[in-house]
Amino acid sequence: AEYMGTRIDLSNDTGTMATTNVMKGQCDESSQPGRVLVDMREFRSELPSLIHRRGMDIDPLTLEVGDYILTQDICVERKSVNDLIQSLNTGRLYQQTTAMCNYYKRPILLIEFDENKSFSLPSSGSEISRYDVQSKLSLLTIHFPKLRIIWSQSAFVTADVFEELKQSRSEPDSVAAMSFKAEGREVVNRSDRYAVVPQEMLLKLPGIDSKNYLSILNNVPSLFQLTKISQDELSSLLGNSNIAASFAFLHDNFTSNKS
Repeated sequence: AEYMGTRIDLSNDTGTMATTNVMKGQCDESSQPGRVLVDMREFRSELPSLIHRRGMDIDPLTLEVGDYILTQDICVERKSVNDLIQSLNTGRLYQQTTAMCNYYKRPILLIEFDENKSFSLPSSGSEISRYDVQSKLSLLTIHFPKLRIIWSQSAFVTADVFEELKQSRSEPDSVAAMSFKAEGREVVNRSDRYAVVPQEMLLKLPGIDSKNYLSILNNVPSLFQLTKISQDELSSLLGNSNIAASFAFLHDNFTSNKS
């Protein structure tokens, strides 16, 4: 996808990146590019220097949530195609996206590829499968509806996209970004101990979300055992107002009571 000469709209609620054509070379002189918070590990790539060449200041930090913080609301996790496939297969991208969605209003997954090299995401066919990379990426966007995905054909295009996204928006808060680090690390390390597929199934149950699912994982050994605990025990684990819906889902009969 070509992002040069487009304006990217993150306010779109359809789950896709909306773009509106603008004249190339046209810019808003009243707005300044400002600062970008960059994770230290990203300095192995050329992108930070390309961002700096566009007049933006770079703040190198050790970030646990996201690779680039563009504004107070926009956090970007940057992946190459190979990184994307690996992190989808290991479940790490799910954890990273969970952390971004917990802390930022506009989380972005940026997938960077080489425009001179063809690639394809492995697919097992038209059926959705938990082993299929395309299916996993689709399920990720369904589970995290506020996540936006940008496909970028080079680091140069990525730098242009970042500059566009920062226009007329608030500057990032380095203190806040660093405060997210400890909590983000805790989320990733604790959920790393558990199998990805049961986590995904658990998060689809009524009353269970990214804020309380670790309480279940840390105290209940399996989904089968989850159906055996009492409503009071479930309430103490979840601590929310949807206990009735959760308990009913786990214990209702498949057959209808109606004659």
